[in-house]
Amino acid sequence: MSPVERTLDWLRQHGYTATKTEHYHHYAKRRIDLFGFIDVLAVSEHHVIAIQVTDGSHRAEHVPKILALPVARLLAQHMDVELWSWSLKLTGLTRKDGRLNRQKEYQLRRDALTARLVRRRGRS
Repeated sequence: MSPVERTLDWLRQHGYTATKTEHYHHYAKRRIDLFGFIDVLAVSEHHVIAIQVTDGSHRAEHVPKILALPVARLLAQHMDVELWSWSLKLTGLTRKDGRLNRQKEYQLRRDALTARLVRRRGRS
């Protein structure tokens, strides 16, 4: 299961209506995100989130990219902008014999970028 599919599942389980906004550009042979960074758009009754999704090993690369986009600053005025990363981590559970269970599961890390984008807009 891809990080985008994991994100869509998580959002739907938590009451959001969510859709994938990236698409594959056949001629360029690469994925194109909405506004250059949005992979998933999620909506609930009182909340809208624009989400960039990645795996845990590439999370740090996406933060400066999003913060540098003027369109991200504009969108942050109207919705939350977040970076979600999925990493495979040990569960931390112990077995009956007291040893650490080596079973792994995907864990979500959510980084809210809205406040940094709005604050940054005031300095420009």
